[in-house]
Order: sequence, then C-alpha cells, then structure tokens
Amino acid sequence: MPLRLAFDASEALRPRPAGMGRYADELLGALSRNPGIELSLYRRRGNGPIPERLERWGSPLCRTFFHRQRGGVEADLWHGPANRLLYHGPLPAVLTLHDVAPQMGYARDRRRKLTREISRAAAIVTPSRHSARGIREYFPVPQERIRVIPLAPPAGCGPRPSEEVEEVCGRFGLRPKGYILHLGSRVPRKNPPAIFGAPRGLLEEFDLDLAVSGGPRPGEEELSVPLGDRVRYLGYLEAEEIPALYSGAAALLFPSFEEGYGLPAIEALACGCPAVLARAGALPEVAGDAASYCDPSSVEDVRRALRRVLEDPPYVESIRRLGFERTRRSWDDVAEDHLRVFNEVVNPFP
Repeated sequence: MPLRLAFDASEALRPRPAGMGRYADELLGALSRNPGIELSLYRRRGNGPIPERLERWGSPLCRTFFHRQRGGVEADLWHGPANRLLYHGPLPAVLTLHDVAPQMGYARDRRRKLTREISRAAAIVTPSRHSARGIREYFPVPQERIRVIPLAPPAGCGPRPSEEVEEVCGRFGLRPKGYILHLGSRVPRKNPPAIFGAPRGLLEEFDLDLAVSGGPRPGEEELSVPLGDRVRYLGYLEAEEIPALYSGAAALLFPSFEEGYGLPAIEALACGCPAVLARAGALPEVAGDAASYCDPSSVEDVRRALRRVLEDPPYVESIRRLGFERTRRSWDDVAEDHLRVFNEVVNPFP
C-alpha cells in the first residue's frame, strides 16, 4: 500500500512562492508521480488553493488546518516542508529545516518554540551537510535524526533557445550576454555591498548592466547610486522566465555569507550560466569545481572572481561543462530520497 502523506502545502500555495515554497512545489510535483505516495494537502487559513498548481500535483484533496492542529488528519505521516511543523497531533512527523542562518537571529521565545517543534519531529530533512552541522550546533538534535537530501534544479531548468532568451530579455530591457544577474532576496546575509560593489567599474569596461530581482530595498540607494542607470530591477519573476534569464546572463553573482543550499547556484549551473559564488555556507558543497569562488568579506576579491568569468572564455567553458555534470539529479530523485525517510519513520522496525 502507498504511504499516506499529509503535506503542509501553505508555502507552495502562496501567490508568489519564494525559496521554501518553490521547494515544496517541486517536491509535491515529484511526489504526485511516485506510486509509493498517496498525497493529501493541508493549508493554513489565508492560503487559498490555486487550481493550476493542484492540477500539477495530481489534484489531491486540499483541506484547511489550524495552528497547533491536533486531530482530523487521516494519514500515516505529517510533513512540514518549510521550517515549521504547526502540527501537534499523534501522527509521526518529518520537518524540513532548510537553513539554520535565519534561526540565529530569532528572539529567544521564537527559538524556544522552534526547538519544541524540532523535538516533536521524528526526522529532520535538510538540503546540505553544511546545514546539518548548523542544526546540530544550534539545536539539541541527535545526528541520527538528521537526513541530508540535496535538491535539484527545477523541472525544465536548462539552457534556453536563443529566440526565447531574446524575447524574455526584451521584456526587461536587457541584452543577451549584456548583464550580470543576481536572483533572491538582498537581506544582509546575501551581501548587498558586494552585489552592488563588485560590478563597479566592470559594468562600464564590459558594457554590462546589473540585473537584480525584486525592487529597490530600503537603505540600498547608497549602494546602487554609483552604478547609475546600469542597475535594472526586474521585479517578481515568473518561474518560466528564470531559465531564460540565466541562459542570457554573462554571469550569476551570488556572494552570500551564508546559504543552507543556494537554489540560484544550482539553477545557474543547470542553465550553463557561469556562477560567481562565495566560498561560504553550502555553496562550495553545491557547486563543487563548477564555479568561480570568492571571499565574500572582500569586495575586491568578489570583483576578481567576477572579472575572471568575464574575460576568460576557456575557463568559463570548463566550469559550464562541470556544471552540467553536477546538475543531473532530478526532483524524482529528491522525492525518492524523501520517501525513503518517510518509510523509515513510519516503519522504524521493518
């Protein structure tokens, strides 16, 4: 019989899902194709079901649940895929904890609540060995309860045809191979001073723009003003636009101080976009030798790594080949690894 999985789909059902929501979306799509799983979805109030997404996940039943839900869940297992369980019932539970970095800054009472939720989980899934080490450092979790499951590029993420690249770039006033790309939030740990500071001088030298997702953030003006009109704010990006933007970029610039995984890194590699990454967090674990690395604490070193991918075509071709080799893993593989953990929790003594 298939394992009956109750899945908190709240993040995946947000109108504009971010990192955790994209993880949940891809995982749900792969789990829905796995004959070993029978899915039922739960959502917090305020996250209405979106028909096209439910259809992509095999049209499972989607119910509303409440904070600290205790009963009314007919399943073998509960999965909280977004750093929270929010379930206090009798079912065994698996919690995905993506990144310990945000938890470091939590107020004491919130960290205490998260510690209690972690203690209720029979297993903790996390996407990198780096993140697993952080979890053990900050929370009282035995090593045997932590399962590292690396992620994969989104389905359909790969080099796009030149016609598609030109069309998508045109929507944003960009020229193919005429911009450096940064995707993701620009909170302090993402290193905004390097995001805006490292391209300074290079944009004029190589006739490039700096394209960043979202809009201007408070306090960012003093960083962006020196770049003048070469900064392009892309706003919210639809999932289908992202592979073309990677494919058209001269480089991805991703100098974060801390990442539990770093989805933009694996996406860029899958699309053949040369990636400039910080030698920090999980990024070296994710990209291996397929990226140009830098010290994120030195804007000059970030600029050095960026310059290398802009002026050394043989080097770029070599890391592109390595990147394609590192991104063969699929979300079906990721789902199979999750199913293995779910079965271990439900049947600890087979």
